Amino acid sequence: MPEFPQDVGEYQLLGHVATGGMADVFWGEPTGGGDRVVLKRLLPQHREDPPFVDRFVGEAKLSVKLRHPNIVRTMKLFKRGPDYFIVQELVDGPSLAGLLAARRTLGIPLPLSAVFHLMSGLLSALDYVHRARLGETAVTIVHRDVSPANLLVDREGNVKLTDFGVAEASLHPELRAERGSLAGTPAYMAPEQVVGRGVDTRSDIFAAGSVLYECLANHPAFEAQVEYEMLRQVKEAEFPPLALEDPEGEWLAALVYKAMSKDPERRFATAGEMRRALLAVAEKMGIAPNAETLAETVAAAVDEPSA
Repeated sequence: MPEFPQDVGEYQLLGHVATGGMADVFWGEPTGGGDRVVLKRLLPQHREDPPFVDRFVGEAKLSVKLRHPNIVRTMKLFKRGPDYFIVQELVDGPSLAGLLAARRTLGIPLPLSAVFHLMSGLLSALDYVHRARLGETAVTIVHRDVSPANLLVDREGNVKLTDFGVAEASLHPELRAERGSLAGTPAYMAPEQVVGRGVDTRSDIFAAGSVLYECLANHPAFEAQVEYEMLRQVKEAEFPPLALEDPEGEWLAALVYKAMSKDPERRFATAGEMRRALLAVAEKMGIAPNAETLAETVAAAVDEPSA
């Protein structure tokens, strides 16, 4: 666990949550009282590295402008001594990655009513982001890193998309060049992203399809012992067909296959279109999106079993 000061400006740090490739994540609370929050601190080794500082600051400046119920709220960016901090709302629940890992241990996929609710929230968030056109150049924002690790689910079944660092960097080619690596999570990239072609909002559609596939199949669409093979699978959009027990599951499978088409032109044109198609499939199958079912699934995954 990294060392950290107890008091950081207006906030008191109470514990360490995780360490990522760019930041340490803590939870804390305002020193004067108030709701607990998450504080992301740029890793010490990156304090003097302009590309990382620019990306961290840029993420804060972009995400603080985003206001949507399915997006983690960013409150502020501040600097304390040599450290940069981003303050965000605290989501009381796991990432979808953690939730799916728990379900895989049990050998049981998520309930379909929970999946429909979760995906409806994700697609609503993406539709908002794609329409937002924020930033200095007012270009269309592409998240570029939609994955189970970047989706948080709270105990009430609310779904929150987070981590807009790669999205912000995508607005500035010089940041991508300095990092010299693929921007995003390989197993959830679109084929055009893996080969370095231009990405657009349909790349996020592919990633959303990959998330939906994993929720249904209870395993990722793309798996391999070595990353090279995984990237080859992604490049070719090569994944095992879905085997859904529900006799009407063919409608849902067809939706996934459309979202995960190798050719962007064959995918849904917008996240809003995919969301409408998802809800239409749910209606055909007679399964209503249900936040309570998702909340119960979260509670079962994170709470200690009773004695």
